Amino acid sequence: MSAPVHRTRPRQTPEQTRSQIVLAMLELLREQPFREIGVETVMRRTGHSRTVFYRHFEDIPSLVLAVITEVGGELVEVGADWAAVERTSPAEARARLERFVDFYVRHGPVVRAIAAAAHHDATVDAAYGQMVEGFIAMTTQAIEARIARGELEPLDAPEVARALVRMLNGYLGDALGQEPFTDRERVLETVWTIWTRTLYGGASA
Repeated sequence: MSAPVHRTRPRQTPEQTRSQIVLAMLELLREQPFREIGVETVMRRTGHSRTVFYRHFEDIPSLVLAVITEVGGELVEVGADWAAVERTSPAEARARLERFVDFYVRHGPVVRAIAAAAHHDATVDAAYGQMVEGFIAMTTQAIEARIARGELEPLDAPEVARALVRMLNGYLGDALGQEPFTDRERVLETVWTIWTRTLYGGASA
């Protein structure tokens, strides 16, 4: 008889294990409320022990910070793309705004969960706030550029940008951050109507 074969888990690098934990948290945030997620829940998803978790993260809020970095980087990229296109036509602006809506189609539940986590942890709140403020700053610059070129009547660019971004974030969190999800095309049309009435005077695509 041949000797039994003992199968062992392939050895992972610390970076691979950390990424696996972050991915598990991303998946869980899409599936259930933040308040229901604990270390055991996350590590059960990865197949690793609690001990492994604490080699990489201090607690669940510190893991959420890693998720913000993961998701926030994409949001900043999409936001910069949108702000840059404000210097071109309404038609192209709509196409780029569509990318922003698609970001929420993919990550809406995660962003909503991060916002909920921010209410429970000051560090998460600061990181989430910084992510939102970054998009507000880019939107402010885009509005000011349109005013300077005479494409928009003078207005309080920083406050209008803040109102638009906060409104957009809240609306997308409600529409695409929880079930039942609103139809993507309906969301895009609603968001486009709000932005175009403010920044293009009702210009059509």
